[in-house]
Amino acid sequence: MSSKTKSDRASSLLAAIQRKVPDAPTPAPEPEPSAAAASHQARSHRGAPKPPPKASRGSGAQFWLHDEDRRLLRELSAWLAGQGVRATDSLVIRAALRAVKTGNGLLEAYRQASQLDGRLRPRKGESAHSSEAI
Repeated sequence: MSSKTKSDRASSLLAAIQRKVPDAPTPAPEPEPSAAAASHQARSHRGAPKPPPKASRGSGAQFWLHDEDRRLLRELSAWLAGQGVRATDSLVIRAALRAVKTGNGLLEAYRQASQLDGRLRPRKGESAHSSEAI
């Protein structure tokens, strides 16, 4: 390249740098809405839109499921799928917790589950799975 081309190029770049840029770009003119669109907007803004409810955030929980528990979980998931609901294991467990009621059925289910749990040991003079109702 010749030195003349380089100097022309340098002066052209300096001129581009020194050009003043407008402070704020001019916005493009917006077309005015038609009368039908304006009346629709007026109707839609009458009541202030309600913000969506804030989702509460729970705490993480991790627990062990036996094969029988996993089978029951899959059975509940399959039933929900038949109803057109695609639920996660967590949602199935949460729904089951909300559906259960206290009473003899819950106590009996607890006793069955505790028999499978190897961590529970009977206290002295007491059986771990007593059949007495509390």
